[in-house]
Amino acid sequence: MKPESIKNDIVKIRMDSVTSQLLEQARTHVNLDKSKFIRQSIQEKAVAIIAEHETTHFNTEDWQMFFSLLDQPPEPTERMKKAAKLHQKIINKDKV
Repeated sequence: MKPESIKNDIVKIRMDSVTSQLLEQARTHVNLDKSKFIRQSIQEKAVAIIAEHETTHFNTEDWQMFFSLLDQPPEPTERMKKAAKLHQKIINKDKV
């Protein structure tokens, strides 16, 4: 079933006349009713905001360091070795 096929939530909003006129003008350009235009606009904006906040951005220096460490990883510390052993113990425990 399409996510937009079931519409149970209702949102009431207040807006000033300038915003209302912008809404009307924009929705008529794309030939959508008010409700569908608002839903699509919210979805587009929400996806963009979520993508921006869930994306890692590297500057040039960080990018170079990241790939340098992938190419030549440092020796594992004692703490890392201990964590790896614990991880293996947990993984092997689940297999039994």
